[in-house]
Amino acid sequence: MSVLVTLIIIGFVSNYVGKLFEKIKLPSLIGMMIFGMIVGPSFLDIISDDVLNISPTIKDISLVTVLFIGGLGISLEQMKKIGKPAVLLSVVPATLEGFAIAILSMIFLDFTFVQGAILGFIIAAVSPAVLIPSMVSLIDKKIGQDKAIPQLLLVGASADDTVAITLFTTFLGIYMSEGEFSFLSSIISIPITILFSIGVSILIFKLTKTIILKVKNNFLKVFIAFFTILSMRFIEKNLHISIFNSLFSVMVYGFLIRNYLVDSSKFILDKMNYIWKYGKLYLFTFVGMAIDPKLVGKYFFIGLIILIISLSVRSLGVLISLRNTNLNNKEKLFCIIAYLPKATVQSAKSSVPLQMGVVGGEIMQAIAIFSVLLTAPIGSILIKLTSKRLLKTED
Repeated sequence: MSVLVTLIIIGFVSNYVGKLFEKIKLPSLIGMMIFGMIVGPSFLDIISDDVLNISPTIKDISLVTVLFIGGLGISLEQMKKIGKPAVLLSVVPATLEGFAIAILSMIFLDFTFVQGAILGFIIAAVSPAVLIPSMVSLIDKKIGQDKAIPQLLLVGASADDTVAITLFTTFLGIYMSEGEFSFLSSIISIPITILFSIGVSILIFKLTKTIILKVKNNFLKVFIAFFTILSMRFIEKNLHISIFNSLFSVMVYGFLIRNYLVDSSKFILDKMNYIWKYGKLYLFTFVGMAIDPKLVGKYFFIGLIILIISLSVRSLGVLISLRNTNLNNKEKLFCIIAYLPKATVQSAKSSVPLQMGVVGGEIMQAIAIFSVLLTAPIGSILIKLTSKRLLKTED
């Protein structure tokens, strides 16, 4: 009962704080994250361990919900437009940024290349928690739809995490195994993971399609779809299938429902938006609770230099990915801005090297947390401020 009461209070206050930030023309998620930091372990520490222990599950449910909504917002026609640049956006920016940080860490932190790459690919992942809700909002407002730019960024970002997390795990494995780890097999696993995840989505869609079509009650259709995407996440988290990215699969599953169960998809999307209305309160608040600004300390200036350079390299990667597309310079600039925020992966993975005994793990944790504090608010503010100026809005 105490956990339930605490969650209700968190939801109420988070919603109120988010609205206050919107009144001063700032994204509500910044207020929610700040609220999470204040009440979490880093400052007041008034949230019980019972609530903190279930926070990963609640974050997962919220993240899965918004990724599913993202998939439901992508049409087949738009997918044909964004195919090649979406693939490049999922690989090029994260890879360039990760290796740039590896080299910069050798210069500024006296790391080995492998240590630097561990840090690099913690930081390299774009934040689905920040980017995807923003893109879903743009789709709702008909912004950037003439060239399917929000959809392009949705697909690219969901696969971007696969690349970054796989390379992080790869270099961590190389460090821990003292040279016995196969780098080549890990690189090959990236496209295998993406293709396998798409295959799982198609299989699950075919299994559930018949059920959804036969069911007459629309609310039961929503329940079946929601249960399915939660099951995907549960399977990855508990069975630890290394070549399965449930978050990417959830988005693909939403895309398949949107395009092959058109009548049902509209009602499902409407109810998923209702769930997300409350889910986002907990996602961003719990992300804030996982951030400890006090860790940044003495690595602030070195971290700032590394991040400024690495984000510049990442931006170059975005431009490379968008070459030979029909996007103009303003639209490309928006894509660069949208690809800046860090939050989810960094707050989840920042402590892993330290826990596993990697030399310099405390430095990695500090700089990874700093990347969230720097890019999550700046990125989300810039996305909100520039979207209408840089992208075309449909009447």
